[in-house]
Amino acid sequence: TVCTVIQGLSGQRDDWPALLQQIEQHLQSVRPEHVDGMLAQLTLPLHTIGFAALINHKLKATAQASEDAAFLFQCRQLLVNGDEEQLRYVRPRICEICRTFCESSRRSGQALAAVNPLLQAVHKLRPSPESLISVHSDFLQVCLAAQIFKPAIPLLDERILKITKDCMQPRDYLLYFYYGGMVYAAVQQFSKAFEMFQLAFTMPSQGLSEIMVEIHKKYVLVSLIVNGEAASLPKYTSQIIQRLLKTSSHDYYEFAQAIASHSTVKVDAALERHRTVFIRDNNFGLAKQARDAVVRRNIQGLTQTFVTLSLADIAQQVQLADAAAAKQKMMGMMESGEIGASVDSLMGMVSLHADLDRASSLKLLARLHSQMQVASDLKEKLRALDEAVSCSPAYLSKLNMQDRQSRWGDPGDWPGVATGAMADEMLDVGEKPPGYSR
Repeated sequence: TVCTVIQGLSGQRDDWPALLQQIEQHLQSVRPEHVDGMLAQLTLPLHTIGFAALINHKLKATAQASEDAAFLFQCRQLLVNGDEEQLRYVRPRICEICRTFCESSRRSGQALAAVNPLLQAVHKLRPSPESLISVHSDFLQVCLAAQIFKPAIPLLDERILKITKDCMQPRDYLLYFYYGGMVYAAVQQFSKAFEMFQLAFTMPSQGLSEIMVEIHKKYVLVSLIVNGEAASLPKYTSQIIQRLLKTSSHDYYEFAQAIASHSTVKVDAALERHRTVFIRDNNFGLAKQARDAVVRRNIQGLTQTFVTLSLADIAQQVQLADAAAAKQKMMGMMESGEIGASVDSLMGMVSLHADLDRASSLKLLARLHSQMQVASDLKEKLRALDEAVSCSPAYLSKLNMQDRQSRWGDPGDWPGVATGAMADEMLDVGEKPPGYSR
């Protein structure tokens, strides 16, 4: 039986190829309704490969299997208790299971219960912390569905330098940066959200997808929050993609023009005019925060002009309702370190400081040091990659071929020399000048 095969061949890595082959043969005669009983006979982590194979068989045999509560429980068991080495051995199959598990958990309202299993799956399946796999986007999706962002931040903060090809599609790449930007925006880390959305455009493409359109809309709004203007697309984005994206985001660029005016009256009018579009795209919250950023930016501008102002004057300058609203806004900005000021509540006066205090300067210095360390680490990784490529037989062979062509020209252009197989044969025995014959 299948269970006997799994129990007999799971112990040694050398037996795993035979295990997979025999499982495929035996599963052809296994009925889907018998799978749950077979899974109950297996033990994790020892029988991870067989456990995954049976779950996958049930999914392929029955369309309703993914909606079964038993399926969700079995997936959680597999991802949490499964052996890391065995999971990686059948990584493409596990990634398929994770995708179905993510979608089923979200549809059934059990996204919260899927957060930890999918996080465990990311750690177990990826070759290194610098590697991106499809389960990254599945994990971020359930975090957003469950409104649980804390577990996602450490994962997003890890710098991605490699793509795991055996379980990644272009869609997974785009979704990782899309969901990652949404998570950062949800926790008010807008600079990092902007970077995530921007990195999505690094994927070479000559066609526009719906995911790219949604990323671009959020990219425009987050850039308004961070910079006060709609950021242009990176130079490496193809011209056709840039043209199509601007056409599909016309309402967002109109809103950006209002933001650039620094007038809350114009911004409010534009926000109301495009309200239906923003709500339809689930971007109304970001649009309102872009409007709030105009007020904060106007207050920051006052520190460059005035030394002392009354709360009433500040409310009038930045078009807030009254002095109480101005005080609330000022206190929030002071607490977050956006401005340096002191408020005299009794007199209703504010002393503005163009420079932030020493504590803020120390935070800035620590951040600068951290970024310099990141740059240094990246430099070392690039140097190691350059050395690996320089020693690669494939690279050296191609370099040698280019050198021959630059010195002697293309073999097909040599007078009196055959092309095709004869030319390849001649290149195999070394460099030959034009017209050379044996």
